[in-house]
Amino acid sequence: MELADFIDIHCHILPGLDDGPKKLAQCLDLVRCYTDVGIKKVIATPHFLPGTIWTVRPQKILALIDKLQKTLSDQGIQFEIIPGMEIAIQKNMGKRLAQGDYLPLGGRSCTYLLEPPFEISGLNPLESLVEFMAQGKKVILAHPERCEYFQLHPEILSRAHGSGVAVQINCGSLLGRFGPAAQKMAKQLLAWEVVDYLASDAHSAHSRRPPDVSEWNELQQLISPETLWRIAAVNPGKLLA
Repeated sequence: MELADFIDIHCHILPGLDDGPKKLAQCLDLVRCYTDVGIKKVIATPHFLPGTIWTVRPQKILALIDKLQKTLSDQGIQFEIIPGMEIAIQKNMGKRLAQGDYLPLGGRSCTYLLEPPFEISGLNPLESLVEFMAQGKKVILAHPERCEYFQLHPEILSRAHGSGVAVQINCGSLLGRFGPAAQKMAKQLLAWEVVDYLASDAHSAHSRRPPDVSEWNELQQLISPETLWRIAAVNPGKLLA
């Protein structure tokens, strides 16, 4: 599989919304990281974390993407940014879902990217997913391999996957960028065949950036060709179809 075939469903590319690029120039630098290796399409997933400044309305995300796409077009850059959101898992999410606070991946799909807490708390990360499924929605767990709860109880995540919860792992986790526990967990999930999506979770052109050719070659040594094609191209394509 060529790196240019990769459709990145999780990245923080929009300027001024979260811990991604602060300015338009930084955003364009990140865009060039993608276009330099031939990647043509990503889903922008700014954080949605109630009680913080990272609580952006879907309308603002859509408007910013429209503005950014015009800027790219004016500069002759062929690159598609698709709307989405990375939603922090909290209690009582059903009400916000029903009133349209959350933006699904692709803007109009019924699939939502949900981020579990990194450290163990009193919240079971899977409990809130029931509220989405009860409203006929699908969920993708963002990088659960980085979540301490799932690192300690990987079998729980495997069972959840069997019940319809999709799993997205980070390229950086497999490459050891988030420590040995996350790397071990990511490899275990691949071995169990419970990974549905591979994503960059890119934040900037300088740190936590999308994979370059060298890193992609390394990923190809860690993931079978058939699995890589499925989780990096086929499934993302179906998500946006």
